[in-house]
Order: sequence, then structure tokens, then C-alpha cells
Amino acid sequence: MRKRALVGLAALLALLVFSGMADDVFAAVIYGTANTGYDISYPQCGNAYPAAPFGFGIVGVTHGHAFTKNECLASEFAWAQQGTSAAPSLYMNINYAIGTTASNGNTGPAGTCARGDKACIAYNYGYNAALDAFNYATSQSVSAQNWWLDVETSNSWNAKTDLNDRVIQGAIDLLVSKSLTVGVYSTKSQWTTIAGSTWKPLLPNGASLPNWVATNASNSAAASTYCSATYAFGGGTVWLVQYASGGFDANYSC
Repeated sequence: MRKRALVGLAALLALLVFSGMADDVFAAVIYGTANTGYDISYPQCGNAYPAAPFGFGIVGVTHGHAFTKNECLASEFAWAQQGTSAAPSLYMNINYAIGTTASNGNTGPAGTCARGDKACIAYNYGYNAALDAFNYATSQSVSAQNWWLDVETSNSWNAKTDLNDRVIQGAIDLLVSKSLTVGVYSTKSQWTTIAGSTWKPLLPNGASLPNWVATNASNSAAASTYCSATYAFGGGTVWLVQYASGGFDANYSC
């Protein structure tokens, strides 16, 4: 009954987020105020998961890049369901339409792209990548109200930020079409390099972009200092801050 109630609360808050009435107050309700949890993904396959109890768990759906799969998703999602304060969240890696998966951007909601129409390909690619991740999660009987896009310079991106913006917006639009709450995991520096310093993704009713900030903090107290607007990006609000703990990626809720 507790888990069902948490899922229902997350769905209600998602409506508030995208109605333009929500901010970090609602983020705190979703994840808990000054609460801590963990995120895991394919690197933890075959290894130990963080021990319970913990406040919340976030699980990666992909295997480091768009159009890949975390083969341990179902097992890791079962682990995340032990969270005491929040239902599990999910995240997916996203990147520009480069390499063997680039053709996945040739057709999509932006239409059948003419050769060389990079803006069309970029949007379709992001949208289709998010659809691929969503469908894979569904095939594993995994679902969550809150999804995050992992946007990092360690992945492949175009030198033109406006094209990267199209990829990110496409992924956001797919997830929003599924009535999900969508945020971005990154840092202000990485976001500026990839998406530009001024671009703000479009969310329903002009909602603020939830931020999950990566840091080198060594404990939750240090992580809490990153909740400041100084570290926000994409016109967003910091919801979560990642830090290292016991060999795992831990997270502090602002």
C-alpha cells in the first residue's frame, strides 16, 4: 500500500510540475527533504547493489548511449523499489545522431528527413531514442513517473549546440507525451558546452527544468551546498545532487 501511494503522489506532482505551479518544493515532496538515495545502472551488473535502507533509487535504462539496453534493468529496478521515501526513478543516456545508430533519426515526428537536414534528423533521433528506452523499460515490466536524461560531454555531441538542443528536446517531448516528469542530469559546464548557456528546453506550461547535478562532493553535507541556483542549468531548478559514497553514486535531495 505504501508503494502504491508513493506512485500516486508522484503522478499528481507531475501534473503540478507541468502546470507551472511547481518548483523545488514539489521536488522535495517527491524525493524527500534533505533525503539520500543511490543511482545504479549497467556498471553494477554482476556486482553488489547499495544496501538498504535508503530513501530513493534511480536506475539507468540504457547502457551508456542512446539505443542501448541495461541488461540488468529488471533486477536493479527491484532493488530500487526498496526506497523508503520515494518510488523508483529512471534515467537514460542521450547523445547526438552519430555512429551506427544515426540512421534512427531519418524518420520520426519531424517527418522523413531530406539528406543533410540535420535539424530534422536530430529531433527524430532524440525522440526515437527516448521511445526506444521507454519501450525497453515497458518490456521489462519497469515503469516510473520520473525520468532523467543523462547529458554529458563524455558522450558524442555535435559542435553546433542548436543541433544538440534538437536531440534533447525530441527526447523530452517523447517522455512528456507519456505524461512523465522529465529532468536532466548534467553539470552547468557540460550543459553549456553541449546545449549552450542560454537555451531552455520547452516543457508544458513553461515549467522549470528539473536539474540533477553531478559533483565531486564526498558526502551529503558537501553535496547540499550544490542545491544553490548557482549550479542550475537550462533555466532549471536543482532537485538532486550526486556525490560519492561507499563506492557508489549517492544522491542528496534538495
